Amino acid sequence: MLVELTLALTLLSAIGLTVFKGSLDIMAPRQWVIIQNISDAYITYEVAYAERISFEELTAVTSAWPVFPSQSTIEVEIGKLPGGNPITAKVIRTRIPDTNNFPASGGAGTLATNPSEMETWQLQSHLTYTISDKKYVKSRTVVRSQ
Repeated sequence: MLVELTLALTLLSAIGLTVFKGSLDIMAPRQWVIIQNISDAYITYEVAYAERISFEELTAVTSAWPVFPSQSTIEVEIGKLPGGNPITAKVIRTRIPDTNNFPASGGAGTLATNPSEMETWQLQSHLTYTISDKKYVKSRTVVRSQ
């Protein structure tokens, strides 16, 4: 009876481990998809932020988008996985002046080439994050003019 009990327990343990491994194999791709969707949502937030920031804040010295080649890097929590594990990413921001901007705004424009005195900037946001030791980057560019 002891031998039969040991064999039954061993068989039950093997079946349990196989089912557990199978459930983990099913969850791994789902977590990848979850993180991709969360990162898409966060980069959409970055686009909305770049579109709504006032031009005064955008061109200020303390702007969230410094003038290229300078950049600002911040670490953010973009969401949580099931179980409460945080998903973190880095956001890198920079702004690039249009070549037709006046020299005070980073360009080489003149009254002849820019008679309306337009000021145009490309705001770039890059979101970098890691999934299973692989690095991913999502990037968006918003063009703002005044």
